[in-house]
Amino acid sequence: MSLFLACALVVRNLAVADAFERRRAQAVPRTRRRRRTTLAELVGASTGTPT
Repeated sequence: MSLFLACALVVRNLAVADAFERRRAQAVPRTRRRRRTTLAELVGASTGTPT
């Protein structure tokens, strides 16, 4: 009985993992958004007074 339950759990986990990989392969990869892009923005951000 416990062997059957263990096998059922493994098969279920494999099915979930395969579905996850299929969805992940179809999704567009995320790109990281940069908060500050220019040197002037970095300099302007650093001149503020700390709180």
